[in-house]
Amino acid sequence: MLLILILSGGIINTNLYGQDDDKMNKSKYEVIKSFIIEGINSGKFKEGEKIYSENMLARKFKVSRHTVRRAIMELEFEGLLVSQKGKGTFVSKKTADNSKCIAVLTTFISDYIFPLIIRGIEKVIAHEGYGLLLFSTDNSYEFERYHLESIINNPNIDAVIIEPTKSALPSKNQELYKKLIQKDIPVIFINTILEDIAQNYIITKDQSAVYRLTCSLIKSGCKKLLGIFKGDDLQGIKRYSGFEKACREAGSEFDAVFFTSEEYNFIHKKAAEIISSEEFDAAVCYNDKIALPLCVKLKEMGFKIPQDVSVTGYDNSLLSTLTDIKLTTVDHPKEKLGEMAAKAAIAMIKKNRAGVKAEIECEIIFRNSTKGGF
Repeated sequence: MLLILILSGGIINTNLYGQDDDKMNKSKYEVIKSFIIEGINSGKFKEGEKIYSENMLARKFKVSRHTVRRAIMELEFEGLLVSQKGKGTFVSKKTADNSKCIAVLTTFISDYIFPLIIRGIEKVIAHEGYGLLLFSTDNSYEFERYHLESIINNPNIDAVIIEPTKSALPSKNQELYKKLIQKDIPVIFINTILEDIAQNYIITKDQSAVYRLTCSLIKSGCKKLLGIFKGDDLQGIKRYSGFEKACREAGSEFDAVFFTSEEYNFIHKKAAEIISSEEFDAAVCYNDKIALPLCVKLKEMGFKIPQDVSVTGYDNSLLSTLTDIKLTTVDHPKEKLGEMAAKAAIAMIKKNRAGVKAEIECEIIFRNSTKGGF
């Protein structure tokens, strides 16, 4: 079983931080990468044959061997090159063994619900003899662009399972997504989609789940509700629409605050201040990562949970039961979703399935962060 992990900060040029995608100039090592890739695509560098030496490339592009080495290392990660100690660097051969690989590109890998999603994917594809190539965008357009280019240029990837960056906004990498789909390999979106691009997807019914969750709060006696939702991804927008629908149908007083990816770590403080100043008695949060710190902050301010304020999350993550406050939350089918995506990808690779469009209904887990939630 082949497992390669590429995290967002690992092999990325630090000069990319904070720069606009359209204004980024290619660094020296990227120019060398492009030269080698073009050579492979044109047939100048053939399968199994040796490419120019590091010294030759360094002289040709007037750079250090360190810069050349970085370009070669990244192409090795992408499966295009193979280095043999004492012999040189060769173009990879497209054998059956190294071509059975599925790439997974998500906003995060190592925390929150993502390890369980990946475990579900790995369980299925390992059984089928496929390798797993992981990429993390850290919810950044720059990292997403970098990894999409790597995936597109890797001839040994048979399918891609992907969670797009900031899916509620017009994608800065739309052309790369279209280019990926044109490769004629299965591309399956998970958790959320890019509208007008996603052809295959497995997602949760976000609007329905939060609608039912909000209805339960209103039935428990909550009169004034605050929604805290992520405004730059489609999940947040759909969750808000379920919240709004439930409140309007019941004639309940409500308001909402939206936050961006960059505001993730302190939105709970802003929400707590709004709840305190405007006397909300319920908070419906985008996910558990917002709900738990909000509960802690409210307790620090003297509020009792749920007597004064009911708080709900989403995802039923490990955070939901981490403290004495046990979150009422929506049970995201983490491992199941990963398994479904992997099974669909393999079925599409084998031509046993044309595509997949699945929306999963999620259960609500009631706990002591809401009235009557024991």
